[in-house]
Amino acid sequence: MTDPTTAPPDPEGKKILMIMTSGPEDPDKTYAPFYTAALMAAMEIDTTMYFLMHAPELLRRGAAERVPLKKGGNLKMFIDMARENGVKFLACAESCRDLCEIAEGDLLEGVQLVGSATLADLALDADSVISF
Repeated sequence: MTDPTTAPPDPEGKKILMIMTSGPEDPDKTYAPFYTAALMAAMEIDTTMYFLMHAPELLRRGAAERVPLKKGGNLKMFIDMARENGVKFLACAESCRDLCEIAEGDLLEGVQLVGSATLADLALDADSVISF
């Protein structure tokens, strides 16, 4: 029997969906999802982050620089790390429009606006779903 704590990961074909609901109003809940997503993507796992409720605020241009971290710095370095490793960022169009009042042009480059039904499709297709 293989010990799961020492066995190397088998990322081939794996898909992870991370659902973000917290925004800049709760900075302690923001950095770990981006760090975890970056780590998974670095392991060659197909990693997608879906932002809804107040989470799209984190993807507004200039917002990450204003989200402070307890140990210093800001959220931007974690977002950049995730993007550099190939994490896909999807923002719920309804949350952007109705809750956050964010226009598509106000989002970071590369963020894709999608409908809320996309979340169901992504969840059904993922090997694992993690919610923050």
